Amino acid sequence: MAKLHLHPIGLGLIFFGLASWVVALGGLSATTAFCRSQDSNATLAELIKEKTNATLNTNISCAQQYQMEWWSIWFEFFLLLIMLGTCFINAFDRARFIYLSYLSLVTILLTQAATNFCTNSFKAHGGQIVFKDQKQSALNAAAAGTVLLCICNYALIIFVGLGAAAAQTGGLNMANTEAKYQPSNF
Repeated sequence: MAKLHLHPIGLGLIFFGLASWVVALGGLSATTAFCRSQDSNATLAELIKEKTNATLNTNISCAQQYQMEWWSIWFEFFLLLIMLGTCFINAFDRARFIYLSYLSLVTILLTQAATNFCTNSFKAHGGQIVFKDQKQSALNAAAAGTVLLCICNYALIIFVGLGAAAAQTGGLNMANTEAKYQPSNF
């Protein structure tokens, strides 16, 4: 049977992170779609016929506007998958510090993305919250997903970091001489 090299709560946090990632991805996708449809309604076939670059420039500006958010969301996804894939083998213990640094990096980027989504959500209607607006709902979903990912990452940094501290000191000694956060036998 495979040996778990992460606290079971940490494993649950990885699954929670994947669920939060789905929310963030859906919100970011909808936000990008609204950005593209807001400025133009032309299709690619119409662009080729008219040979204008107005819509093409709109799509490029939307891609540039959300470029860092897309990179952050996909980086988070692959990081969570790699952590999930290695938490049952010894490679997780060897990669703890790498995971900590990557989690720190992507948390900073996701915090900035959450700030942008929250700010844009309130700017969508002049500071008022309108519940039947799909653009604001997309921004709210993206903001909620990125905030949940940030919370998950902060908790993962704590759990992965505690495991790294236990590995360096030979275990965190408790009053009853039982080591905390040792690899589980689940």
